[in-house]
Amino acid sequence: MNASTAAPDSTAPQDLSIEALAARTGVTVRNIRAYTTGGLLPPPRLQGRLGLYGPDHVQRLALIRELREQGFGIEAIRRIFTRAPASTWPDLLAVARSVSGSLFAEETPVVVSAQALATKWQGQMTPALLGRATRAGLMRELPDGQVQVLSPALGQVAEQLAALGLPLEAVIGMQETMVRTLRTVARRWLRTLADSLLSGDTLDAGRAAQLLEKARPLATGAVQAAFPVILQQELDALLHKTA
Repeated sequence: MNASTAAPDSTAPQDLSIEALAARTGVTVRNIRAYTTGGLLPPPRLQGRLGLYGPDHVQRLALIRELREQGFGIEAIRRIFTRAPASTWPDLLAVARSVSGSLFAEETPVVVSAQALATKWQGQMTPALLGRATRAGLMRELPDGQVQVLSPALGQVAEQLAALGLPLEAVIGMQETMVRTLRTVARRWLRTLADSLLSGDTLDAGRAAQLLEKARPLATGAVQAAFPVILQQELDALLHKTA
């Protein structure tokens, strides 16, 4: 059989096994399977018992990997795939690259040793309290045993509260409550922004960048404006109850 009459190769370069897809994209076989199960990837084309993956899988995995690196969660990525046409994905990724990591961050985290942290708090910073602060997202324990304080300003507030006589456990409890509340607010803000950006048939990258650029000062301004009013209302209610 000569080349002109040869049967077409059913496993052409665009058809990849899951191992080849993992090698091509840098995503592990385990994660590929998890993304497929979670609906982020369409199932492979079956050839007998062999699953074959094509260019769409490569494109989606490249986007998933980069969005994950930019800080997008699985649910956010699922919403993107559901709401945004594939033609807008490159624009969306460009916007994510341009704003991620710098849009909402105002402070530079500081790294301190666990011993320095314990000394500063005169032994009050127990491993249990450090774990609570870490789970709340206020600190991060590094592989070398040091601690990254994500908001030095918030750390200073904690020190000032402690100087007023509050034990560290109470201070961390207050900050845990604040973080939970603000995380809910932030998620609602960002989900509303995402819904707005993905509401049309196409993604306007310029509008998306402009909207996201304004999001941080507007969100932080809203919290700063609302909290004193709410704090005063709660203080009035507390005083009324104890009168």
